[in-house]
Amino acid sequence: MKNSGVLLGFLPLVIYGIIAGTSVSSVTIALVAAIAAFFIVGLSDLRKGILMAWANVAIFGVSLIAIGVFGTVWLIPYMGILIYATLAAFTIGSILVGRPFTLQYAREMVDPSVWEKPLFIRTNVVITGVWGGIFLTNLVLCSVAVTIPGLTGRIAQAGTYVVLVSGALFTLWYPERLRKKIEVAKGIPLPANNPSRGSDKLAGGLISTFSPRNKT
Repeated sequence: MKNSGVLLGFLPLVIYGIIAGTSVSSVTIALVAAIAAFFIVGLSDLRKGILMAWANVAIFGVSLIAIGVFGTVWLIPYMGILIYATLAAFTIGSILVGRPFTLQYAREMVDPSVWEKPLFIRTNVVITGVWGGIFLTNLVLCSVAVTIPGLTGRIAQAGTYVVLVSGALFTLWYPERLRKKIEVAKGIPLPANNPSRGSDKLAGGLISTFSPRNKT
């Protein structure tokens, strides 16, 4: 699939969580499935050098080598912690260096004249920051799942999916919220179905920033 987008970029994470068990074989199969899924939905992102895409491949690839090849069994219970700690560090780091990771996705969807607009950059800082918070939250939940087995641990593990879904909904909702604020401020309505054709390119860009990308 061309232009998989930031949300589809986390599909391997979901696939891994569904398939992975506690044995070396089940985790190995889950890692292989996750990597395969990412190459199916995110190959174009890899070719374009999207950093989050490569970070995902690195996380699952290194884990596959460690567990599937070298049989590092002790790592299995801590896989969730490892994954979310790495994603959180990458996400927060991208903000600290002034390049929130969502910028690479967003710039593909808007006119280049929008790229350096303060509002456009600030929007991406906010969305990237939210994802950083999501990864940190899931890091805590995975830690709870490891340290407190049983019902509490299972609830914590299930909670990670709720948090991911919440992040996806926010990613779709926030640019739309900004679009409405811009409409009020500018007094220029934008077509809801194709905002990029409106006279305010920035507002149109904010809407399309994290909407599902077209295949063309």
